[in-house]
Amino acid sequence: MKTSLLTLLSLSFISSTVLAGRHSPAYKLVPDPEGQYLKPGCTNDACILPPTESQFLAGGLFDLRVEVHAYDKKNKNPPPTPYKAFKTTVRKDNGDWVDASRYFHHTQPSLEQWNFNWTNSLEVEYADLLKSDAKPVKVNVASRIWRKLKFDKPGTYYVKVDYGSKKSYTARYKVVEPKRPKHKAKNVILFISDGTNVGAITAARAVARAHTSGKFHSLLSFEDFDNLGHVVTNSIDSMLTDSANSASSYATGHKGSVNALGVHADSSSSPFDDPKVETITELIRRRDPKKSIGIVTTAYGQDATPSAFYTHTRRRSESAAIVDQLLHGVKNWTSPVLPDVFLAGGSEYYSGSKSLNGKDYFKELTKAGYKTVYNKKDLKKYNDKSKLFGVFRQGNLDTWIERNVYVNNTVGNKASPRNDGKDALGSDQPGLADMTVKALDTLKKRGGKNGFFLMSEAASVDKKFHTLDWSRGIADLVELDVTIQKTIEWLKKHDELDDTLILVTADHAHSFDVYGTVDTDYMTKAKTEDDKISSIGVYQNAGWPGYYDKDGDGFPDNWNPKIALAFGTNNGPAHYEAWKVSTNAPRYPSVTNDHGVIVPNPSDIAGNLGHGLLFNNNLPHGNDQGVHSMSDVFIYSNGPGSELFKKTFENWELFFKMAEALDLGSKH
Repeated sequence: MKTSLLTLLSLSFISSTVLAGRHSPAYKLVPDPEGQYLKPGCTNDACILPPTESQFLAGGLFDLRVEVHAYDKKNKNPPPTPYKAFKTTVRKDNGDWVDASRYFHHTQPSLEQWNFNWTNSLEVEYADLLKSDAKPVKVNVASRIWRKLKFDKPGTYYVKVDYGSKKSYTARYKVVEPKRPKHKAKNVILFISDGTNVGAITAARAVARAHTSGKFHSLLSFEDFDNLGHVVTNSIDSMLTDSANSASSYATGHKGSVNALGVHADSSSSPFDDPKVETITELIRRRDPKKSIGIVTTAYGQDATPSAFYTHTRRRSESAAIVDQLLHGVKNWTSPVLPDVFLAGGSEYYSGSKSLNGKDYFKELTKAGYKTVYNKKDLKKYNDKSKLFGVFRQGNLDTWIERNVYVNNTVGNKASPRNDGKDALGSDQPGLADMTVKALDTLKKRGGKNGFFLMSEAASVDKKFHTLDWSRGIADLVELDVTIQKTIEWLKKHDELDDTLILVTADHAHSFDVYGTVDTDYMTKAKTEDDKISSIGVYQNAGWPGYYDKDGDGFPDNWNPKIALAFGTNNGPAHYEAWKVSTNAPRYPSVTNDHGVIVPNPSDIAGNLGHGLLFNNNLPHGNDQGVHSMSDVFIYSNGPGSELFKKTFENWELFFKMAEALDLGSKH
């Protein structure tokens, strides 16, 4: 293998690092290699994490892991014995190389050894399916990790590992000191619409806004913001990202690997020993400790996006351990973030069989000073200054449509947030606007003149786009639009608008788009495939859909109009599409048949709305939902520092831009 590096960085960054590289002739910037099963941070048999080209704030915290791999790439012989000795050195700019432990004033870490099986090709990945004898490559690893380090001064730094017979590998880091902002943002509100692309914004506008003669009466609330940019979303070792490492890029300023939260994924088996990098919330707790912090999501609170702002693990599915980290922090790291406000679902991980070691974390929350609410009514009544914890359901909160239109769908869910086997009715669950506005009330009381940081996530846009339940996803995006409108009203009322940076973005995209309209009545009556497909109107035959909002609440009053939007994706499992909203339950586009094969759901969508048109599968074996896309995502910004977020930049840069807007540099 050749060196596995980050995607080439912005032109300004390349220019500065290349100039610095003139002082280090041993270092060469090598493009990422072709391949599907790479080892991030590695070149041949040496790995340094964080990987080369990583960027740090001066004084920002990180762990440094060095691994040396011994293996037979052809896999014909047993793997070589682990390297018995290797040396790690560090230097700044063109200074002298210094032993890493001495450079960081750190005791020499103990040598760790383990082995792992490297799946390095499709032939290995699908060996059983192909009835192949291809085997993963067996790798013996020797490693050391230095915990809780920092580079105090800006500049270019090099970390080198020497091993074997005259072998070495060097990683290069950029350390920056943010500029002092002309107008410091007292508050930052980061809205993340999970899985949302520009096509979804277009669809939400068409659904929620009235128009005359083709002209919209108004655009979505955030489309009037000061600046608009684009964010590049790919991960460190893949074109495609998941919510874990994409949200972590926003939260830490580092590219990550799929499923990783606040860490760089190493090759060990433990999901908790990987090298960590500091989050924006941890940085706030260290450098602006009186500022209040809030996390709000319509997902379960241990889900990837919210967890990226308070946890560190290589495996996003470690929900029980993530709850423990929320309250008790992470070993060998900083104190826990302990958000001033935390509102979400996921109650099953706080007590009972799914909590860590069966522990009752509701009691732990009380010990930590939280007041806990369990439903919309109690959230609305809450008017205290204590830390606020709200959990409103097991799992994800129900979608806006289940909470407001087809409310009977939540009867019998046995998802009570008290884990007592009762229901969590849709009418008892708060919406994103309810949670966000209450979070603002509490954060202002707790942060006072020092301000606040709030991350608010519309999670089910992504979740419903995965299952091709388009209208439910769009409804939650419209809910975000209403939430932002109410947020702006709150900021104006409390004289905070001019001091608040508001960001609206997505962590990644889906390949969603609108390409016309569909006459759903004609579709239902049609008998042949040709008749069904003729129900779609394009170009001059598209016209306008029949959604309307007579009560003026920002949401359509009708979700199953005769003329609906024709929308879809370019990737997904085999499924039927009828362009109607399932009334009995959320949609599941495919099922596993008696032979273990994923096939279109025979009833199309729950509620027996008819088969609709057949769309063929174009995903790898075993995928029964749609997947993300590589598309850039939007970022709308308003308020002090918003000029930093225009144009196109990479996802890891958002952390540094927020740090600059908040004036979180090491010099104060």
